Amino acid sequence: MLPRRIIAISPDKTVGKAIAIALKAAGGVVDLHASLDELGKEIAAALVVVHVPAGGEASAIMSTLVSRLTGDTRAVAILAASDLATIVAIMQASDRVAGMLVAEDLDPRELSAMATRILAGDIFGLDKVIRWGTQIHSQLIGDYQEKSLCISQISEFAELMGVRRKYRESIEQCIDEMLMNALYDAPVDDDGKQIFAEIPTKTRISLRVEQKVVVQYACDGKQFAVSVRDAFGTLERATVLRYLHKCLHNANQIDRKVGGAGLGLYLMTNASSEVYFNVLPKVATEAVCVFDLESPKLQLQSFGFFHERIDAGGRLVGGPSRRLPTGASHPVERRDPSVAAPSLGRGVVALLVVMIGVVLALIAMVAYPRLRGDDHFLEVRIRADIDDQRVAIRLEVEPVGATVELDGKAVGTATAGALVVRDLVPGRAYPIVVRHPGFAPKSTVVQPTKAGDDRLTLRLDALVPTVRLDSLPTGATIEVDGKPVGTAPLVLSSLAPRAPIELTFRKPGYRDATTKLEVPGPGEDLRVVQPLLVSDELARIHLVSEPPGAQVVQNGQLVPGILTPAEVLVEAGKPVSFTLTMAHKVPVQLATFTPGHGETNLEQSATLVDGRALAITSSVEGKVSVAHAPLCQALTTPASCVVPPGTYSVELVVGPTRFTHQIAVTADLAYAFELGYVTPPPGSHLQLADLSLSTRVLLEAGPRQVLIVDDAAPRVVTVVVKPGATVVAR
Repeated sequence: MLPRRIIAISPDKTVGKAIAIALKAAGGVVDLHASLDELGKEIAAALVVVHVPAGGEASAIMSTLVSRLTGDTRAVAILAASDLATIVAIMQASDRVAGMLVAEDLDPRELSAMATRILAGDIFGLDKVIRWGTQIHSQLIGDYQEKSLCISQISEFAELMGVRRKYRESIEQCIDEMLMNALYDAPVDDDGKQIFAEIPTKTRISLRVEQKVVVQYACDGKQFAVSVRDAFGTLERATVLRYLHKCLHNANQIDRKVGGAGLGLYLMTNASSEVYFNVLPKVATEAVCVFDLESPKLQLQSFGFFHERIDAGGRLVGGPSRRLPTGASHPVERRDPSVAAPSLGRGVVALLVVMIGVVLALIAMVAYPRLRGDDHFLEVRIRADIDDQRVAIRLEVEPVGATVELDGKAVGTATAGALVVRDLVPGRAYPIVVRHPGFAPKSTVVQPTKAGDDRLTLRLDALVPTVRLDSLPTGATIEVDGKPVGTAPLVLSSLAPRAPIELTFRKPGYRDATTKLEVPGPGEDLRVVQPLLVSDELARIHLVSEPPGAQVVQNGQLVPGILTPAEVLVEAGKPVSFTLTMAHKVPVQLATFTPGHGETNLEQSATLVDGRALAITSSVEGKVSVAHAPLCQALTTPASCVVPPGTYSVELVVGPTRFTHQIAVTADLAYAFELGYVTPPPGSHLQLADLSLSTRVLLEAGPRQVLIVDDAAPRVVTVVVKPGATVVAR
């Protein structure tokens, strides 16, 4: 296979070199550039990787890039810092953007792995994201009880591998969200309608799906990875991004239901280091979460949405995907339908015909006496002997109402705590599985004796209820019945089932919030997202800009790490002003106002228009102002500001003297005031109009104005240098 062309763009030479090496490892021929300006109007390549510098320029740069891509070119963005809002905005803008990474602590292997998946199209499986040589474990999950047992087993594995508790809680939360989606949101019928859409949540968890979910997990000591794969392939990129955008920007995204409104996707992205979605439409969807165990804080470092494009042999799939039949263990069909099945040799066919003839002859020999009626008594005797050999076994089950499966088939329900299973062959081993909602299923093997009075007692272990707590905004400390239990987001699995509890949420700058609820039953799941009201001493301001991504300046000071749309807490009862700035945009100063105590519905917005950068210097330090530009007043030279295209009056003040010029700004402009002090040499004079002066003066080269510095009454006059006069600049 020939190497494919990859374009890498980075203004940082060191980062660019690392990116180029990683992309070469993915099997590409890499062209490295410092900026988009070095490329033509149309960009043709298999992949373009862009390193976006810090600031609010990411969306603008990516928008410019994707508008110039041609053919089937895909793009990957490398952001300066982790910012889910920017990731969602860029990926919503164009389907060409397949994935995003964060430049801080960038692992070249992650970039190489992502590029390989995009270029080759072979995306399914944890082997694509975990280090080579790490053992990958897998399980098949078909119902709610198996889901709970799977989460417990993975958590025990993580603890065995030395994963700290705070990471184990995040792992459990992500697995639970992925499994709930795969078990109850992904299944569809032949018409594409969700099977469980009209079924209440409490009823869903007692049902099983025909095509089981595949769970994979692995840990290499530095990373813990888990994936969940269904057999339907119904997840769409637009759906994922729409849910994330809603949770990021909708203040009313409060959910107290199980699995509601896509909030689970948002919680996954806030609890993982890497999140990927792999899709083969109508065949399989795989969600992957990776956790960096060496990071002091879990935050999203990589995100992607990929589509499978090849079969197992490396050939491009030529037709529509086909769903596997019920019961198949692997949900992805990748075989090439054009490959014919091997044909049987003539000798093998002849042998089969002879064997079939022998079998038919034996059947005729056995059946002939029966057809004549001579062996009727013998037949009855044999059947009676067989019936006499059948025995029964009594199963005593706790709790009452558990269902029993024997040898893979349902045989009844222990409605009174016991069930008699009949017609069993003595000495034969029968696998038995007992299930009950809210309890871990129990499996065993029973071997009935000829006596037929066997009894077996099975007690199921109750599953713990799970309560997932978060606050809006997140980060509140949580108390249960007055005792601190942790910081939101938090997963509790040690509460007594159906017990009443009181939750208290505390966060600096917000009022304490208290709510009462009942812990769900065994094995059930409850999510609570508690909104917090702003403290009476503060007010919450919602800042919006068009386009989004503007930096926020509050009372003249830049607010670090905040980009619009943003929520800002300010001191109530005191005047406050905001200025919104963005590269290549004219900054906007919002009106000063005084927020009331505890106000939360305050919103300020502005539209940032395209501008031109105006840089002003002068050879003598002074103060410069641009007329009709409120944010370009009394700036110390050298100074710079952004203004709309047009003609401006620019004034330079040096001491008591003012120099005013008219400047036409049509593009980015660097303008200089050429000023200098000049002094006549000894014995000579600098001639002014009708005036002879021997003191030092300030001269501007353009209009030839002179400031008389040493006079008691400084004034500006027009200079006339007589022929032959000599002046020396200082």
